[in-house]
Amino acid sequence: MITSFRILRQLLVSGALLASRAYAQANLIKPGIQNTVSLNAYADNWCTIFINGKMVAVDAIDFLPHNQISIKILPEYPMTIAVLAKDNADPATGLEYGNKIGDGGFILKLGDGTITNRTWRAKCFFKGPLNSNVSAPTVSHTPIPARWYEVDFDDSGWEFATEYPAERVGPDGDYVATDFTFAKFIWTSDLYLDNTVIFRQTVTKPASYVKTWNTTPDLKVSTLPQELIGTETSTGTIGGTSTGTIGGTNTETGQFVNLSTRAFVGTADGVLIPGLVIGGTTAKRVLVRAVGPTLAAFTVSGFLADPTLTLFRGTTALATNDNWQEQTDSATVANAAIASGAFALPNGSKDSAVVLTLAPGSYTFRVAGVGGTTGIALIEVYAVP
Repeated sequence: MITSFRILRQLLVSGALLASRAYAQANLIKPGIQNTVSLNAYADNWCTIFINGKMVAVDAIDFLPHNQISIKILPEYPMTIAVLAKDNADPATGLEYGNKIGDGGFILKLGDGTITNRTWRAKCFFKGPLNSNVSAPTVSHTPIPARWYEVDFDDSGWEFATEYPAERVGPDGDYVATDFTFAKFIWTSDLYLDNTVIFRQTVTKPASYVKTWNTTPDLKVSTLPQELIGTETSTGTIGGTSTGTIGGTNTETGQFVNLSTRAFVGTADGVLIPGLVIGGTTAKRVLVRAVGPTLAAFTVSGFLADPTLTLFRGTTALATNDNWQEQTDSATVANAAIASGAFALPNGSKDSAVVLTLAPGSYTFRVAGVGGTTGIALIEVYAVP
């Protein structure tokens, strides 16, 4: 009798636990396609979009042709939208296609009724050519602040966006006007000279919105904005000394393609000095670059405006460069970038680069700022086919 009672009690307890688990699982509601809303965006010429601190869209075409982005998002209110938009402009001159002044423009509409208009905040971070001077162009770069895409970023001091008619922006490419009904093209107050602009807006919950799902994702992608540039050291590091190896014998690592380190460049002992070892018995042809001002195109703030690059073997300087096009073999540098898959350096930029054939051995690269200037630089080494 006692045994039977214990068995019965165990069955009741087990049944209650199973029922409890089933109830808990039954009350986990995953979002479905019916919970999403459409997002349409178009930029003259390029943009990336963050919602509540996460990147949800990036224009996959660099500048040409103008490209409309159409995706689905899962809204969570209040919803903070942050957009980095860029006109096609040389970072060193502010001009496009050699000697022309371009114009910008951005428009967005969500399926919940959110549209771009003059209530959005806007701020310029790259302006030029200053005073519309095409013959002797100069530019102004303002460092893009950290966490500009986060919900709690303070944009209260920014100006409100200026609305522009579509006829003035002149959208082309695959722009579909009916996807943006009631939305307005926006930019700063200077449609022509302001080349890099950040927009922000916070959207409150629509009156008819009811959240019907209660699960949270297991996939974590919050670190993606920091991963876009590639491998890097901490931006607070001064005088980095990371070392890479080319031509090693470890077959598991595969063939070397490129190495890169992004770090803060100081002065004196605080300059950037990464190292490189050429292994094996065969010389390697490499492209080495110290990228400073072009980092503005990758939303990096506080970049080194004018880096110089010097290659050493031991204490002997083998090559040096300040401004990659101011050397006799600048075409070789440009062609090596294409062959190795490196992003192009704009004409006239103050980034530094050299192409060298290096025998096996140890090398160091010294990156410093002209005139003792400081800032963030990206040192890159590419194997040239």
